[in-house]
Amino acid sequence: MRVKIIVLGKHSEKSRKRFQALPGAEVIFRQKSTDITAEDLQDAQMFAGPITRELAEQMPELRFVQLNSAGANSYTWLPDHVVLANAYGAYGDAIAEHMLTTTLMAMKRMPEYQDLQREQDWKLLDDIVRFEGSRILSVGMGAIGTSYLQKAAVLGAECYGVRRTVHDRPDFVKKLVTAADMDELLPAMDVVALSLPGTDEVRGMFDERRLRLMKKSAILVNTGRGNSVVTEDLLKVVQEGHLRAACLDVMDPEPLPEGHPLWTAPRVYLTPHISGGYRAGVNYDKVVNVMIHNLELVLQGKDPVHTVDRKLGY
Repeated sequence: MRVKIIVLGKHSEKSRKRFQALPGAEVIFRQKSTDITAEDLQDAQMFAGPITRELAEQMPELRFVQLNSAGANSYTWLPDHVVLANAYGAYGDAIAEHMLTTTLMAMKRMPEYQDLQREQDWKLLDDIVRFEGSRILSVGMGAIGTSYLQKAAVLGAECYGVRRTVHDRPDFVKKLVTAADMDELLPAMDVVALSLPGTDEVRGMFDERRLRLMKKSAILVNTGRGNSVVTEDLLKVVQEGHLRAACLDVMDPEPLPEGHPLWTAPRVYLTPHISGGYRAGVNYDKVVNVMIHNLELVLQGKDPVHTVDRKLGY
């Protein structure tokens, strides 16, 4: 008997053929959740993509969910007998490149030069800083934070990291600490980069107190989850001239509504959650590789890689 797998999302013809080649599987493709029928759900045992609670409740045979995202904290409601795996590692390099881009952009004051160009104003800005020799702290040392520091170290930065438990310190990281000891490092850092999951443990981690522990000239970069920074506190400190820049690919609320003060806050540079996802072809290919590999493992009766710990949310 073939195992029915529902694959949700828009996929290339090449990827569809790869899914269809899974041994012992009957693969059903649906671009949107509203396209999924009751017949599809009735005896499907696996689901690949962003499943909803409503869909899962109609799948009595469901035993494995493979996400196309690294973030998994919003899926902890799945029943314990359903194995949940994410796409950890597929986005690391691409998001790290985005972080590196925005860090350099803020250091070299490129947004301000773009404003001057529009005004046809030939003006030299002071206080341009070097990346080489800067101290960079990555709060979050998963695939994203680790890749960012690895790239930063190649460019001559002095790298520090914060992770849930201290273990396996990479050679390019000078010091690795837990969140309990992070405050000791913040005042010396030139860049603080966040790549945290959206768990209760990190919600509001960067409030006014921690933002003020950072140098007035420091740069904040966030590509993890918007709720790790208290938006009202960030607005307060930047309005007072604290922080050289805040480069946010994620924010709270999201999407950012029209008229929200973050849009026009000084030295706050926003992108609409574009550092990951399928927007870069290399991300898409890597995610599909992870999804297919895990589906193959489960079809063979083996454990998938990157199984999500329900208590941690990742």
